Amino acid sequence: MFPVLLLLLIWLDKFTGTASAGSGLRDTLLGAFQQILPGGASRLMAKTVGQLNAGAVIGAGAVYAAAGSAWGAFNGTWAMMTGLNKAYEVKEERRWWKVLGIALGLTASLAIMGIAALGAILFGNVVWERIGRHFGIDRPPVLWRIVQWLVTALLLLFSFALVYRFGPNLRDRQWRWSFPGAVVAVTLWVASALLLRFYQNQFSSQRIYGGLNAVVELLLWLYLTGAAIFIGGEANSEIEKVAAKGPRTDGGGHGERRSGGKASPKG
Repeated sequence: MFPVLLLLLIWLDKFTGTASAGSGLRDTLLGAFQQILPGGASRLMAKTVGQLNAGAVIGAGAVYAAAGSAWGAFNGTWAMMTGLNKAYEVKEERRWWKVLGIALGLTASLAIMGIAALGAILFGNVVWERIGRHFGIDRPPVLWRIVQWLVTALLLLFSFALVYRFGPNLRDRQWRWSFPGAVVAVTLWVASALLLRFYQNQFSSQRIYGGLNAVVELLLWLYLTGAAIFIGGEANSEIEKVAAKGPRTDGGGHGERRSGGKASPKG
C-alpha cells in the first residue's frame, strides 16, 4: 500500500497544475482514511503519508517505486480473481495472457475510479466553499455531504460490479448478474467498517497489542474488506443457481448459469 500511496501523492503534487490542488487532494485522501479506517489505522496511514519522501521517486527511484506499486496492485487484483473463481465454483481455464490483460485492466480501472472518488469529494468541497462565501454560510448542510458520499458509493458499487463481471472465469458476462452481489458487498463493507470503528473506539485493544494496535486494526480492516468482496461473489453465485433452476425468459426449458470452466469444489 505504501508504494502506491507514495506515487499517488507525488503525482498529485506534480501533475495537478498547482500546489494547492495537490495539497487539497492529499488532504482529501487523508480525510477519506479518517472516514473509512479505525482511529489507530487512520493515524498510522496519516503518519506514514507525512513521512513519505518525495526525493525517493526521482530518477531510478521512480522506476523502483513504480514497479513496486504496480506489482503490489496487480497481485491484489490477481488474488481477488482467484478468490472469485472459488466463489463461483469454476476453474481458471483462460489463457495466461488473457488473465494478465484482465488483471491489468481491472487494476487500472479501479485506480482511476478511486482517484475519481477523491476528485468528487474535493470538487464538492471546493464548490461548496464558493457557494458558502457567496451566501455567507459557514458549514455545508447534511444534504450536501449525503450527495458527496452518494456519488462515492455509486463509484464503489460500480467498482465491485466491474470486478464481479470480469474477474472470475465466466461464460456469459452481463451486468445484471454483477450488481446484486455488488450491493451486498458494499453494504457489508460499510457496515463492517462502521462496526470496527465503534468497537475500536469503545473497546480499545491497546492493552493487548500495545504499539502494534494500529497495525492490527489495519490488517483486520483489510480482512473484512476482502471478506465483503468474496461474500458478494458468493451471493451472485447463489442467485445464478436459483435463476438457472427457473424457466427461461423466452419460454423454453430452464435457465443456464453463466459460470464457465469446470466446477471447482469448495473446501
